[in-house]
Amino acid sequence: MSVDKKTDKKAAPVTMRGRLALKTFGLHSKSEHLGVYLVTDQGEFLIRPADGNPFADNPLMPMAGKQISATGTIVDYVFLVSSWNEINDSI
Repeated sequence: MSVDKKTDKKAAPVTMRGRLALKTFGLHSKSEHLGVYLVTDQGEFLIRPADGNPFADNPLMPMAGKQISATGTIVDYVFLVSSWNEINDSI
């Protein structure tokens, strides 16, 4: 994936909170697939593990609909995360 070639090793990591959502990526193209997005106040980002295979199943997919906090780097429209955890707001 071209995003992997653009990864800037000097990019500062950021931590973002948001809800994971499943949406179609690359509609009407050869790349069309169900993608995992992090929906935040700052926008929506395609999200995947930084060290994961971009063509393999995304391990965040089963967490769709849940709130998470994730740390990683943003490259174009992709949030490449190094760590994440579910936010449990129940009191």
